[in-house]
Amino acid sequence: MEELHNEYPADILQMLQDAAPTLDRRSRERLKAGIEALIAENRNLAARAVQVELERDALLAAIGRQGIVYDADGGVVVAGPGKENRIVRALLGRRDTSGDAAIRYPAGEPVRPEDLPGHRALRGETLKSCRFAIHEPGGEDLHVVVSASPIVMDGVISGAVVAWQDVTGEEQTRRRLEEANTLLEGLFENLGDIVGVQLPDHTILRYNRAGYEMLGMTPEEVRGRKCYDLLGRTGPCTVCATARALESRKREVVEKFVPELGRYLECRASPILDPQGEVAFIVEQLYDITDRKRAEDERRESEATARALLDAPEEMIVLVDAEGRLIDVNETATRRFGLSREALIGMTASELFPPDVAEVYAARLREVAASGRRTRFEDTREGRRYDAVLYPVRDAHDTVTRIAVITRDITEIKQAEDALRKRTHDLNERVKELSTLYELSRIIEQPGTSLDEIFGEVVRALPSGWQYPEDAVARITVRGREYRTEQFRETPWRQASPVIVNAETVGMVVVCYLRERPEESDGPFLREERALIDTVARRLGRTIERFQARECLLKSESQFREIMQQSFDMIYTCYHESGIAYISPAVMRILGYSPDELIGCKCRDYVVPSSLPAWEEGRKKITRGEPVEGLEIEFRRKDGSGAFLELNESPIVRDRTVVGVHVVGRDITERKHEEQLRQQAFEQIERNIEQFAILGDHIRQPLQVILGMTELLEEETAVERIQEQVERINSYVRELDRGWIESRQVREFLRKHELT
Repeated sequence: MEELHNEYPADILQMLQDAAPTLDRRSRERLKAGIEALIAENRNLAARAVQVELERDALLAAIGRQGIVYDADGGVVVAGPGKENRIVRALLGRRDTSGDAAIRYPAGEPVRPEDLPGHRALRGETLKSCRFAIHEPGGEDLHVVVSASPIVMDGVISGAVVAWQDVTGEEQTRRRLEEANTLLEGLFENLGDIVGVQLPDHTILRYNRAGYEMLGMTPEEVRGRKCYDLLGRTGPCTVCATARALESRKREVVEKFVPELGRYLECRASPILDPQGEVAFIVEQLYDITDRKRAEDERRESEATARALLDAPEEMIVLVDAEGRLIDVNETATRRFGLSREALIGMTASELFPPDVAEVYAARLREVAASGRRTRFEDTREGRRYDAVLYPVRDAHDTVTRIAVITRDITEIKQAEDALRKRTHDLNERVKELSTLYELSRIIEQPGTSLDEIFGEVVRALPSGWQYPEDAVARITVRGREYRTEQFRETPWRQASPVIVNAETVGMVVVCYLRERPEESDGPFLREERALIDTVARRLGRTIERFQARECLLKSESQFREIMQQSFDMIYTCYHESGIAYISPAVMRILGYSPDELIGCKCRDYVVPSSLPAWEEGRKKITRGEPVEGLEIEFRRKDGSGAFLELNESPIVRDRTVVGVHVVGRDITERKHEEQLRQQAFEQIERNIEQFAILGDHIRQPLQVILGMTELLEEETAVERIQEQVERINSYVRELDRGWIESRQVREFLRKHELT
């Protein structure tokens, strides 16, 4: 019967008559009418089947032919865009050549055959936007969103439809975005400087890790509070970078001292504007510039002290450059030449001395500049004798660039100087050594990384901060020295920022791409990359400034500095309740105890009784939340001997309560011994001064007696001879008086500068 729609009714009727010759005419007519109606219904059914197939194909085309249709037995009626497609193969449950399941859940576990979307739909489940990963060894993972629903006819599941959408691009974009967010979050959290985000009303949204560490608070304690409230204030700071940024709507920078933190800070506030141009957020960066400020103060103090020391002596002191031109003079030189300091600067020896004397000085200057060694000679002019000393002054490259010339009038004191020279020289050397040792013991030295190591590590880390690190190379040049990554070369795709030290450009930070990249806001570089390279250059400049300041303070005693750098301070953390929680290994060298022996102990138990009053005063300050600096305490070593430590302590605050203390202890036992030796040396100076005075009195009194006795003599020649010798001895005594006065001046100078 399946081909009846292709036959004519008469032919079908003839077939029936042949099959049933006994039918009457009426039966045949009724049979003919029924056959014609049956054929017409069959044609209608065929037309409807064609229409259904067209609608099915249109539906599959409408969803991009991304679908599979199952019959009630799980057979595939149609699968688009083809059964060999990778996604179709996975959804149908076919396995790849390695035997691994082709379709997996997002977490990575394979999908069992009975849990395939089509099979679940045939069991009556409806799936909406379920995510799966299509894995194939050696190929790229595909990500699809699958929907599946059963086909129900008259309450019976007659099939199922599975549709999917390839979201691989969307998933890759999402993952790249997550990686970028993770990178930005890691960069934000691991910045060494303090970075905070706040609302225009000073409400803190968050800080990076350095900010929370500075405040000693957790993110929960900080979030939602005002920035000034975190410092214990009731209103904004008088000098506020955030307020200025809100007004100008551009980045503002201020420097200020924060007494609550005891630090100098450089505050940079950058406004973030919304689409309407209003300030939505403020990003504030805080840089600790305390070391720089203190170095500047120390430098100014050092310059003032140097000027005072330069002007104090009676000797004439001038500083000349390599060409012999005066670049600085002391007050004695201005009085000697009768010219002002400004008039003398820039002049040469030929303009100040007669030609023969000028030639002597010029020759000596050339000798010192060439040899790099100091020289000393005597100069006679206009009936006066001068002792001239030339000292070479070297730059960082060990090149003689300046020469200090110290000239002293020795006409009147030459003879007396021979008797006192050795003693005075020895005394000056001891004073100089004691002064240097005291200054070096006062400076806090900690071993650190050299500039070469810093620049080397920075240049290797730079490419990872750029958009295309695989093609990025970097170079840092500082004062003729160069640090570069492998395969560095100059290219047209270049970004650079100067390294500035004390307002002088000393180098350059350069980042290049090795091949062309898409255009961004700054060539192939992003706007943030410009800010990054500028920040790196500024930080390098500040690092050089810090090293330079340290070198200026320590260059006169480099050997002693190396010894100090190799020593280690004792660092420990102690809580009120549990005692010592951590102590550095240096305690073994300083006190003889291992760290394990002291964990859980109380520091007070090891303090020598004579130091307990000072120790208790320090505890009171810590309890009030105040830091303690320079606290000198004697501790008991393991062998029973005593060790003096200089302690710098900071309170540990939790929930506005002091719960413990961080301590850095420096062994100053040797310095204490040196102070005793220095005191003994100054006591010897005092005794020498007293002996000068006594010696003068013991000589003057007999001389007065001898001079009085001459009045009893009648021989004038003898009287004159005696008076001449008495006057000669008196001149020696006056020279001793001047030596006594100079000794007193040395003593008073040392007392004035707290060296006694």
